[in-house]
Amino acid sequence: MSFLIYGITRIILTVPLTLLFHIRIYGAEHWPGRGPAIIASNHASNLDPCLVGTAFPGQIRWMAKAELWRVPLLGWLVTRLGAFPVHRGESDREAIRRAKQLIREGWIVGMFPEGTRQRQGRLGEAQAGVGMLAMEPVVPVIPVRIRGHEKILTGGRLHRPRVTITVGPPVDLDITGMSRGRAYREASRRIMEAIGRL
Repeated sequence: MSFLIYGITRIILTVPLTLLFHIRIYGAEHWPGRGPAIIASNHASNLDPCLVGTAFPGQIRWMAKAELWRVPLLGWLVTRLGAFPVHRGESDREAIRRAKQLIREGWIVGMFPEGTRQRQGRLGEAQAGVGMLAMEPVVPVIPVRIRGHEKILTGGRLHRPRVTITVGPPVDLDITGMSRGRAYREASRRIMEAIGRL
């Protein structure tokens, strides 16, 4: 990860995105001051990592779809921005292993629990992977709800909607009396439920 490239990219994106989409941030006091932590956001636009990344005052290591690495220059850039690939639609053990390693090293990892973009701003069901990462080891999970982003690109045209980013307090993941698999699923459910309440 290149801290210089991350910082420059963040500076370049912050003002245009803020002005273009009239971004407003609520609950910024809930941002983690340091890692380890997981930032879990809903997902409806390809710009979501940029929107959350510019709203958050620190650095986020995003779990991103592996298809990005098929585009040579884009793959080079997202790697230097600290992202790592996940193959969607399958149990990607390497992505989970990498995320656990980053968490143990004290990083803040960004994830979209739904696994893929949801249409029309609706919330989808969380995949079990986010619960697995949150529970082993137990790490603070900060829920984030983006609104308005689903309107950025509609009908093949770029629009300028008002985008809000709401940050919530850490999700209650005090889960006992369950098997490991059930605990992962319950943690994922609670995380998605917390996003839905924002």
